[in-house]
This record gives sequence, C-alpha cells and structure tokens, in this order.
Amino acid sequence: MITLVLPWFGPDSAGGAEAQARDLARTLHAAGYPVRVWASTGRDSFQPGEPGQPNGTRPHYPSGHSDLDGLPVWRFRPAPAGPDHLPRFFAERPELLPPLDAFAPHELALLGSLLGSDELYAAIWAARDDADNRFVFLPYPFPTTFWGTLLAPQRSYLLACLHDEPYARYATYRHMFGLAHGMLANSHPEAELARALYGLPAARICVAGEGVDLTPRGDGERFRRKHGLGDTPLLLYAGRRDEGKNIPLLLAYAREYWARRGGPLRLALMGAGSLDLAAAGYTPSMADLVLDLGFQGDQDKHDAYAAADVFIQPSLYESFSIVLMEAWLQGAPALVHAGCAVTADHARRSGGGLAFGSFGEFAAALDLLLDRPAMRRTLGARGRAYVLETCDWETVARRTAGFVLSDT
Repeated sequence: MITLVLPWFGPDSAGGAEAQARDLARTLHAAGYPVRVWASTGRDSFQPGEPGQPNGTRPHYPSGHSDLDGLPVWRFRPAPAGPDHLPRFFAERPELLPPLDAFAPHELALLGSLLGSDELYAAIWAARDDADNRFVFLPYPFPTTFWGTLLAPQRSYLLACLHDEPYARYATYRHMFGLAHGMLANSHPEAELARALYGLPAARICVAGEGVDLTPRGDGERFRRKHGLGDTPLLLYAGRRDEGKNIPLLLAYAREYWARRGGPLRLALMGAGSLDLAAAGYTPSMADLVLDLGFQGDQDKHDAYAAADVFIQPSLYESFSIVLMEAWLQGAPALVHAGCAVTADHARRSGGGLAFGSFGEFAAALDLLLDRPAMRRTLGARGRAYVLETCDWETVARRTAGFVLSDT
C-alpha cells in the first residue's frame, strides 16, 4: 500500500504539489497499484481554514474517510502547534522527539507556523509497523512531512519538491532527509541538490520525474484574434506573478529590451497575483507593452502557449516547472534563467530553449529567437518531443511504485 501524505488534497485544492499528488494518485490507482491519500480537511494554502472559527480550522472537506473517483481518502482535522512550536502529539510523547537542541529556534518556529495535524500523526504512528505500507510525504517543508517521517522513517519516502532555497539548509530538514528511507526527485538537478545538501547516496534517490497532461492542443491563431495581436511578437509567462517567481526582473528586462529595440512587442503574463507596473518602472506610455491575462481557463491557457513566439520562465526556484512543459507541448521555444539549475537542465537536455543570466544575455537570446522563425520552430519541436518522451504519467507512476514498493 502506498499512502500519499500531504497538507491538502482535493479536486479544488490549488498548488503545484497538490496537483502533482492528484495526478500521481489517480494514475497509480488506474494502473492497479494499492494507493490511498491522507491529508487535512483544509482546501489549500489559500484556505487552510476559515477566519472566525476556533484556530481558523473550519473544514473545507469533512473529516474522516471518503472516496474520490474510487481513491480512498482520509482527512484529518488540523491542529495548531503549542507555544514551544511542538505538536501536542509529540509534546505528550517526549521519547519520540528528535534532538531539539540541534535545531535553531527559528527552524522549529517555521514548522510550528505551518499546517499540522495531531490526528494525522496518531494515524501514522498506528500504521508504522504495517509491513505492507509505504508513506510518500510531500512537499518537504511542511510539519506533516517532517513529523510524519520521524514517526515511520524506514517506511517513509520524500517526494520533496526540493528547491535551492534557505529553508532547504535548515538542520530540521537535514535531519529528516537523513532518516527517510528514500527520496523521489522530479528532476536530476533536484536529486543532485539533495546529495549535496544532505549527503544522500545515489541508491536512496529515484528521479521519477513528473507527468503532465499530454492531450491538450492549443490554437494560437484563436488567441491572437481574441486579443487583437495580429503578428506582433509575443513573449509569454505563466505562473504566479510575484517576487518569488522573479517577475520584477522579467518586467524590468522586458521594459529595457523594448526601450532599446523599439518596434512592436507584447509581454503577456497569465496566472494568479496582481501586477504593479508602476513599481516596475512602467510609464503610462508603456501600458500597451504588457498584456495582463490574469487567471486563464485550460483551453485559453493552451491557446496562449501556442500563440507565443517565446515562452519565458525567469524563476530561480523550481523542482520541475509544469508551465515550461505545457509551453513546450504546444511547440513554444523557451527562454529560462541560467540561475535555476532545474529549468536550465531541462533546456539543455531537450534542446528546446536558451538560458540567460544577465540582461545582455536576455536581449541577445530574444534578438536571435525573434529574428529566426525557423530556429523558434526547431526549438519548440525539440521541447515538445522531450515532454512527450519524459512526462507521461503512466511512466512516472511505474517508476514511483517500483522504487517505493521494491523492498516490500
């Protein structure tokens, strides 16, 4: 039995880890592997509970056992940590605690500030000796992953979604990775990062990858007609529009590129979050440069990918980048940040994109791609072939189950 454990799970739970868990669980179940999901009653990070209720824990989903398209789901009520940042389950069982004096106070405070569940920890503890069960925890920073792994380390696997970020260097997570039986990585650079940070041997890491829906077909001409773009060169970004995804840098580089080169150009940004163009140095005369798409439905999203002359992924912190794969699936060439090991590795392995590390490299790459339609088509075709070869969910599920269940 594979038990996926994560903070939130459901058909309307937003977030990359939540989407990955849904697709992985669904594919494992369809392939006949025994799989179930344990999560909280919250919806997602945007609505872990509702204000006005005790501890903000009014459930979005009912607690207890349920069924989602034939998949068994068990949801647990969240509970706040105590004033010492410890879950009550552990505070009442001090013999189960890790060496707390090895952890900086702010590391424990982070765990105490995020969603946890004493009921969930009790269920993991009760199932710790089940020889047929394997826990797969995701993502790595959450208390459900940290404390859950500590309760059943020899049956625990981390589907970490690990980024090269300050949190990854915390002693708490180094301790957790050292105890877990194995790690599932979404990419080769993520696996290399885990080896570098935690000294994990190669045998304890499986690069299972991540899947995407390979069926969508975008209509670029429809998107261009809808937004009155004609043949204007179109740069596209998809994802959260915030500092964490390096959007201020993208806006600054696009503004500078347009100011230096002149001519028609549009930068379209779709996804959640607001855009502060004034803070990015945009004057009213530059308003037509940016196309603020906001959140798009599935077909409109794929139409946008198909319409793009260049898809730009400026983020520095990715463990996979679904939007990059979605753009390649529609044949868009990519421009990624060289400072992100994961997306730069995808671009190198696929031959589907270029990388930039400075404004000069950004501008030179756009000059090259916008001036050479044949090159854009070639890179886009290579990216699409890479996605079709590596991002099939059935293949990812087989790799995952083979690694996790290999010693049952």
